[in-house]
Amino acid sequence: MYHPFSVSDTIKTAWYLLKKNFAVISIYSLLGFVSVALLAFIIYYVLPGGNLVTSIGIVVLLIGISFIFLGFIKLLFQLIDKEYYDFEFRDVVPNIKMLFSYLLLLILVSTLSVFITHAVEALNEGYTQRILGIVIGTFFQFFFLFYFPICACFIVDDSSGPFESVVQSLQLIRGNFIKYFLLFLIIEAMVVAGSATLFIGMLFVIPFVNILLVVAYRKLVYSHQDVDDDLTETQ
Repeated sequence: MYHPFSVSDTIKTAWYLLKKNFAVISIYSLLGFVSVALLAFIIYYVLPGGNLVTSIGIVVLLIGISFIFLGFIKLLFQLIDKEYYDFEFRDVVPNIKMLFSYLLLLILVSTLSVFITHAVEALNEGYTQRILGIVIGTFFQFFFLFYFPICACFIVDDSSGPFESVVQSLQLIRGNFIKYFLLFLIIEAMVVAGSATLFIGMLFVIPFVNILLVVAYRKLVYSHQDVDDDLTETQ
């Protein structure tokens, strides 16, 4: 049965996925948080000081965070698909291509954002500079929060390259922009509420937000195809 994209159905499916796999998701989230915290502690408090060492440490931390994030996304896809087959630990480990594509896209967009922002700041002060600054800042924030998660899903699920994932994300959301934007607003509200408590935010809100995004990605894919969404049908 064909399923058009639905915000309420996406939230319902994500909640079902979280409840059914709460132990696995919680353990991974906790281990990921501890790993990042430990790595950051070593970089900033254990390693000797110096600009070069600090720069290398920041790069290593970025790679570590990206690896853990992509692993979580891959784990969620495996949990969704485990109705059809079993998976092992190696199936949730991101490969080099995924990590490279994700980091390349992240670095390119971040660099472009910084370059354009500095170019705007170099203009003569006035309304034009202020308006351009607001527009540019809003655009890149919107891209990172709205499109970038879908790009990450394509990189993990479809082994897409960095530029290919951007094109695919634009095509995927097309036709469901308003619904996905509504889901985006709900996610932003959840993040704001969860940030009030660090423990709850790290172990519940952030994992659930990522579950929502992965489920939304899958349902958007299904909405473009005449296929049966079995995970939805099981609820």
